[in-house]
Amino acid sequence: MRRAAALLVLILVAPVLSGCLGGEAGPEGCDEQGYWVEITEDSPYPGLDCETGPVKRLSITIFVYRDNDGVDWLSNETSIATGIELINSIYNPSGIDFALDEIIWVDEAFPDVQDEEEGEEGEKPGTLNNSSEDGGDFGDQISLSQLGDAFVEGYNPANVNIVMQSNGWGSYSMYPWYSREYYFSTVRASTFATSPVPSHELGHFLGLYHTHQFHDDPNSDSDLSRAFIWTQDWVTPTDQCYRTGDFICSTPYDCYIWCEEVINCTANAYESDRPDQEPSEFANCTVEQHNPSRTNLMSRYGDRSEISFDQGARARYFIQYMSENERGGNLLHFSEMVPLYGGRTLESGRPLARPWTGVCDGSQEHA
Repeated sequence: MRRAAALLVLILVAPVLSGCLGGEAGPEGCDEQGYWVEITEDSPYPGLDCETGPVKRLSITIFVYRDNDGVDWLSNETSIATGIELINSIYNPSGIDFALDEIIWVDEAFPDVQDEEEGEEGEKPGTLNNSSEDGGDFGDQISLSQLGDAFVEGYNPANVNIVMQSNGWGSYSMYPWYSREYYFSTVRASTFATSPVPSHELGHFLGLYHTHQFHDDPNSDSDLSRAFIWTQDWVTPTDQCYRTGDFICSTPYDCYIWCEEVINCTANAYESDRPDQEPSEFANCTVEQHNPSRTNLMSRYGDRSEISFDQGARARYFIQYMSENERGGNLLHFSEMVPLYGGRTLESGRPLARPWTGVCDGSQEHA
């Protein structure tokens, strides 16, 4: 048994030793500083010049209530585990991993949010409380008081907090630059295991905008002033595409339902993905005019299942931001891992799973 364990260690150590003995210099990719921290005018998000780098694992606290009648739980362990696997399938390629830390079972009926301020025909109110900067209300008409004492007591300021909600209005998440006491995302429990929406909402939590954000003038630097709302240490990028829209170069321009008023054509080719698209007298947009990614997670199209390389780098930037800047008592914690061969990872507290620093002088340390 000991010989087998020793052989396993030798197999894992061999690639590291080969770098120190004159072979290839360690695992491909960047160290933590290059992949997660360093930014320049030409590389305004960390790791844009890296193929891989250390993985950071964020812990999740999930709140599960009973249904609106107070009878059945809105979710279960199997659904939650499957949903987290789906989330990781999108974020793992960017060095971001999510792991369940705790499920808090709130033995109360989930608040029937549609009972309050509901329109005459049951439509969703036009103004969402989530636009409020005072932190008083959150989500789609869900207030902190409605979530109850169990949420306040169970909230973990070092974790990603997710509230499972009953079927009703849409999901919601908070951008990391808001000044709040409680940061959380609400997602529909019934589709957590199958829908891209939880991953989409976590994208907002990690600082990602919709691909159609600030669509009204795709070539204007006027949007740059909005970018500096969220942090003071970001640089002014060299490339125009990092200074406007969703501040991402790798996402094509997307005017979504506003193409007619912005570029004088209609994108009704996407009608199946946009049930609110109405007939138009405008000609269809050409590919040169409008060719958004229909698979991008932060779009509003039906096939959203991936984030771009640049979006992953921006998400890493904001994870680092949230781990270094306390916001209303919140300071995001993470555990660190490094990718091994075959796409596997090991936690940094275990041997050979810490970032390679490129030092082979006998004083090599694992950060």
